Amino acid sequence: MCRKLIFSPFIFLLASILLFLSACDKISLPRLGFEPEEEPQLPLNVTYAFPESLLQYTYSINACGLPYAIPVGDLIARTFMKVGMNRFHTVQAEPPVGEATGAPPDGYRIVLALSEFAFDPVTRTGEEENYQAYVDMQMQATYEDPQGTALAQSPLIYHKKVNIWTPALSGQASSCSTRQLDAKVENAAEALARDMISVLPRLETSLQKNTSTGVASSPAQTKPAKPSISPETGRSGAGPSVQYRTKLVDANRNLSLEGGEAVVLLIETTNVSQTPIPSAYVELRGTPILVDAFKRVAPLPIPLGSFQPGEKRTTEIRGRLARVSEPLQGELIIGIILSEGLPPGTHTIRAEIRPSSGLKKSSQ
Repeated sequence: MCRKLIFSPFIFLLASILLFLSACDKISLPRLGFEPEEEPQLPLNVTYAFPESLLQYTYSINACGLPYAIPVGDLIARTFMKVGMNRFHTVQAEPPVGEATGAPPDGYRIVLALSEFAFDPVTRTGEEENYQAYVDMQMQATYEDPQGTALAQSPLIYHKKVNIWTPALSGQASSCSTRQLDAKVENAAEALARDMISVLPRLETSLQKNTSTGVASSPAQTKPAKPSISPETGRSGAGPSVQYRTKLVDANRNLSLEGGEAVVLLIETTNVSQTPIPSAYVELRGTPILVDAFKRVAPLPIPLGSFQPGEKRTTEIRGRLARVSEPLQGELIIGIILSEGLPPGTHTIRAEIRPSSGLKKSSQ
């Protein structure tokens, strides 16, 4: 008498897989998702200089119901070094991060400065522990040759809305996880590190063109001399470059800014090179009340459009100051970002901001 065998679908599927494996010497599984392609390594030797003011910078924020100081400077330094190790032939840092001294003989010294940082919650989603925030990070990179000559400067700007989850600290919890806050800062630093690295090939090309067209070299030279690029004018011997002038005008033109007053920023930009510039942008930083006066009217950075060789154009950027209750010293730092070529240096406008006459009377 034979027993009736009943095969479940699971046993049938398992048997099919075993038969398939026995018939194949090698199995290739499809990749899940998209893996980022590795970026090519640049044949450059770089020394980073992180000022003490940057390394010690922290930003206090309310996390999990408790104050937390984000180690912004430390995260920036570690992230720039990490990205540099993947992209440069060699990367080192000056004390206290590393033990290097100056630029390598055949490379660059890059001085990094933190101009502005903000981590501002803007909305809450669902529960109190879930919210969105704007992360603003603005830095300045100065590129120097082995002789200590500043070749160029480039502003680095990051502005992005991010999602944050920081659960409230309960009575049963012994610690509060702030790793997600640090991770958002690391993401910003990584984006700026990559932006900075993208400038270096253009700097090399500009220097090589300048050398081939205007600098003689002897047979004994192993590397052509590098021309100096003025950070104030941004003018180099070759490649796209601009010069610009700025002026801040208040509504009543009494040369004194008042809270609530309309203001106009005039920027006269000239393409001083023989190369067209596809697009240029204005970036603003400095005292928040001055930056926000223009930021609330137009998102930053503000586009200037394209420039033909030798073209000069004046742009008006309008804004309105917020009300102030007491006098304060304001500082507006203006920079130009180029889609191609090296960016020029920044201009700084300083002005006192006073309460408007109407606000004064209402407070009396």
